[in-house]
Amino acid sequence: MVSRCARYPYHRRLILLLAFIVWVITNSCTTKKPKKEEVLYNTYCASCHIAPKIEELPKDIWKNAILPDMLDRMDVEEMYTNPAEPKMGFRPQIKLQDWIMLQNYILALAPVKLEENALMPTAPLKLFQPKPLSLDNQNGALITFLEYKGPKLFVGDISGALKSYDFTTGLMEHHYQGMTPVTWYNAKDSLEMFTEIGILDPSESVQGKLTVKSGADTLGQSLKLHRPVHTLAEDLDSDGDLELVVSEFGNETGSLSLFFQGDSGAYTKKVLLNQPGCIRTLAKDMNEDGKTDLITITSQGNEGVTIFYQEDDLKFRADKVLEFSPIYGSSWLELIDYNGDGFDDLITVNGDNADKSYVNKPYHGMRIHLNDGNNKFKEAYFYPLQGATRVLAKDFDKDGDIDFGLISTFPDYDKAPELSFVYLENKNSAHFDFEAQILETPNEGRWFFMDAGDIDGDGDQDIVLSSFTYVFTPVPEHLAKYWNENNTDVLILENGTY
Repeated sequence: MVSRCARYPYHRRLILLLAFIVWVITNSCTTKKPKKEEVLYNTYCASCHIAPKIEELPKDIWKNAILPDMLDRMDVEEMYTNPAEPKMGFRPQIKLQDWIMLQNYILALAPVKLEENALMPTAPLKLFQPKPLSLDNQNGALITFLEYKGPKLFVGDISGALKSYDFTTGLMEHHYQGMTPVTWYNAKDSLEMFTEIGILDPSESVQGKLTVKSGADTLGQSLKLHRPVHTLAEDLDSDGDLELVVSEFGNETGSLSLFFQGDSGAYTKKVLLNQPGCIRTLAKDMNEDGKTDLITITSQGNEGVTIFYQEDDLKFRADKVLEFSPIYGSSWLELIDYNGDGFDDLITVNGDNADKSYVNKPYHGMRIHLNDGNNKFKEAYFYPLQGATRVLAKDFDKDGDIDFGLISTFPDYDKAPELSFVYLENKNSAHFDFEAQILETPNEGRWFFMDAGDIDGDGDQDIVLSSFTYVFTPVPEHLAKYWNENNTDVLILENGTY
């Protein structure tokens, strides 16, 4: 048989070879490059955080809220800015023509409306018996801090007061009176620490503070803070002194700050994370090297979870183990071994909707991120819940697996107002099979905080919800009227496990 090459003269084969080479070169040189608009989006929308997907927000929100806010946070060449109003934080520079191109690109791709999740099936709450409780004689509720330290329930309020309610006596006790809303309270050994936010609404003004007291005496220096929302008091280096880790939520600027005492007893500040949006920090030895590490959840653009591994002399190495879109609204974090493999997993909720992108979002809800044993986490389960803001993870029914209590401060009042509190009873842990249960009267208050403890002393974990009726997002008129005329400060959910 004559070979294929022998059928063609040499010059024909050479021509074919040259043609093939030209085709390869031409195609490699004409590979489709991204449009300039795409480059602008990936450059500027990811300069401070990961770029959100354009389809995650509707066109009107992009146009009327997000793009104006982006513009305010950028330095646009050829555009006048008032030198008397200096702006804080990192501000990317962009040409005016590029800015116009960028916003036109976003608006062209943004959907008119977002797709909605189908409502999850629910059942009546079975395990818990709700019992409303009034802590004062005033209607409405403006609780800015909540923690159960048996037998007392500690509450901070918008007036700057910190009080406690004793469930054994039914008496209230006043502990502290600050100038601004109390957002956290710590008590360790003989020390008490009171955290005040300063300015409740978004602000760059640094007016928050932390007061440390021993008995009736105020100790140490005045710690000025930028809208602090959480304080962790922990002896991180095992030297007998407490270190303070403060989540300075801030606004455009903020930080995760470590305060440690020197020989004089005065506190020195070290910034662990120079960004706004720090919400909560937990302490645990995550890599089993005998040193206490820190686990922090952040929002406000750079959303995610970061582990700070302690090295020597209170030095930490940061590892961002989870990262979310900047529009998710990360709100809370729990650290628990969900699947019983000996490694701590991360439970997060996303749903803070009191920002510039107020709209029902299908990606709001609770997520379980399983640990692979090396502190690498993968999302294994998602429960959609519009406006989710708090999560509790405990074995409430004492059957050996983890159940969840969820609060939504921003439920869909039009379609699912009953989903302001959801109890997820774990039916099959391995298959993430939960039964969602809800309150018969779910909107006695606008639930904002949540804690758990054996309030009635019967050996199981009860839940307590606190209300905050401050109007920061639209609510139905009848609910706003009811809250203002009602006096439910907290709702006790008594556990009926036997």
